[in-house]
This record gives sequence, C-alpha cells and structure tokens, in this order.
Amino acid sequence: MNLLFFQNIISPHQMPYIQHLPQMEGVDDVIVVVPEVSIDERSALGWDVNKWLQTDGIRFIVAPWPDDVEELIESYSDRDTWCLFSGINAFPEVATWFRASLKYDVKRAVITEPPYIYDHPLWQHAIRFALKDWRYVKYIDKIFVMGDEYLNYYRFWSKRWEVIPFMYCTEWKERSSQVRERGERLHIIYVGSLSHRKNVSCLLKAAKLLGEDEQKQMEIGIVGDGEERAVLEDMVARLKTTVRFYGTQPMGTIPEMMEQFDVLVLPSRHDGWGAVVNEALTLGLYVICSDHCGAKMLLKSTDNGLIFQSDNDKDLASKIRRCIQERDKIREGATRRIDWSRENIAGKAVASYFLSRLK
Repeated sequence: MNLLFFQNIISPHQMPYIQHLPQMEGVDDVIVVVPEVSIDERSALGWDVNKWLQTDGIRFIVAPWPDDVEELIESYSDRDTWCLFSGINAFPEVATWFRASLKYDVKRAVITEPPYIYDHPLWQHAIRFALKDWRYVKYIDKIFVMGDEYLNYYRFWSKRWEVIPFMYCTEWKERSSQVRERGERLHIIYVGSLSHRKNVSCLLKAAKLLGEDEQKQMEIGIVGDGEERAVLEDMVARLKTTVRFYGTQPMGTIPEMMEQFDVLVLPSRHDGWGAVVNEALTLGLYVICSDHCGAKMLLKSTDNGLIFQSDNDKDLASKIRRCIQERDKIREGATRRIDWSRENIAGKAVASYFLSRLK
C-alpha cells in the first residue's frame, strides 16, 4: 500500500501518527506533499515543524509544480495507492491536487475538521458544501472527520463514502519524575490564545460562582496571550482564587508546565479538535472540556474528564466543584490516564487505527 498525503502545511498534529506508518506491515511508500513547510502564524506560536523533514521512511515534496504532482500521482496509479487530502476545497493547492487526481486510478480519502460553526451556522456550511463539494463525493472512498459529532452530517451527503471518526494527535512526551508537590489546592491550567473563541472568561466566571472557601481550594494558571488578556486580568481582581498569567511560552516548555497541574480546562466556544486535550491526557492531567470541542470524544469515560455545556459558566462551575471534591482521586488517576493515552491516542496507536480503516 502506498500513502500520498496532500496537505496545506506539514501538520504538527498529523505527523505524530504519519511518522509510524512506514514501519507498519503492508505499507510501502509514504509521501507528504505540501505547498509550504509552515505558516507564519504557526511559527509565531513556537511550532518547529522542520524537524519532521528528517523523518525516516517519509519522502517530503515541498512547493511542487502542478506537472510534478500529476506525474507523481500517475506513477502510483494502477497500484494499491491512497491519495489523502486535507479537505476538498479548504486549501487552494490541495484542491488543485485533488482535482488532478481524478484523472487517475487511485483511491481517495479526505481528512477534515468538522464545519467551523463559530463564524457560520451549519446550514450555511451545508449550502456551501452543496454548491462546491458535493459534485466530488462520488470520487471519494473515505472521509476521516475529527471528532464524532458530525458523522451523520457527512453521511447525509452520500452512502458511497465511508465516514470515519478520527483525531489529531500530539508528539508523545513522557511525564517527568520531577512533578512538584501540589499541596491542598487543586491546580487548574488553561493553555491557548486569550481570544473570544477560546472563551477563557467562562473559566473565570465559573470560578466566581463558587463559594469563597471553594475558590481558596484551587489555583488557576493561564498560559497564552491575546486580545482579551486585559479583560481577564480585570476579572481576576474580584476572585479569591490565585490566578497566574504566564503569557506565551515556548512550545518545548509547555509540557513541563502542564504536568505541574491537576486539571486542564478547555472552555472554547468552538474548536475543530483541541489538541491540548491530547497533551494533557498523555501527561496524566484530568480534563474539563466544552461540548463544542472535537476532542470531547476522548472524554467518554469520566476517568479521563468531564464535558460541560459551552458558554455555560454554571455548568462549568459544577464540574470544577466536583474536581475540587475529588482532588485526591484525580491525582491518583494520573498514571492510569497516561497508560490509556499510550494505548489509544499516542502516534503509533492512531497510525494503527488509521491503517486499519484504510484496509
């Protein structure tokens, strides 16, 4: 089997599983085609994707000419080949390569985030899909969708393609043996941008709804920066909870910071996935996640975390209260969450799942 990935950039949330595919039984060639290695926005956040270019067993093709892509696909046609595209029309270059593949005898799959309903309601996405994408469904064998909430939405469009729940994954980081003693307080962390979509204010509103004694039984660390920071800092002044703003941190140091906390809270109004949830679980943290995040799929067991109704500070407060009450149980469960993560969401596990669904 040959696997040709066509992406907009080298994805830091897909390479952790793609790197394992060349070593798996039944896989011959693995090729990743991108118009550019990364984008400025990712680089500014500290993502170093250049290191993936040295991955053993993977051939990278960066900024190819259109004819080069056609020659590549043609050379693999009439063989056991999957062409795997990041969306149908989401990215101009990938869309061009997708259409070029239609001339050749290859199998096609699409890897996509669900509709981005933060800016536009689902019905608008449906109209766009009907006008721009539906005509291509008959050429697609499988569609891998981040999360499991929108599977029926994609199944609605066709019975021909197989709709498969999928996930992003993150580079595995072993939990350090240098985790500090946390004392009596529950330590909660948020990691991400301080934007309206990420909705960090919901976390602080929820904290304010707790009683004073409860507020004093926890600490909150906020890692990241953004346009809402001043508003959030003003909200903190009215809390009895200790809240620390750490600002933007290098990507390499964030796992070391996260493992010093008990609970990650991701209160987003919308997240196509939310890879910080993967990072938290692999480091043993418990997770509280909005129901508008694709990564809620990882919290089906309350041993891993809890899901709250998006933008509902009362619901989030009740979940935080439960964590305060079960602080010792949460800490004792860290090793179990790491073991679960190794078996279910580590790169090798995701690669095995991905390959099994292609077969």
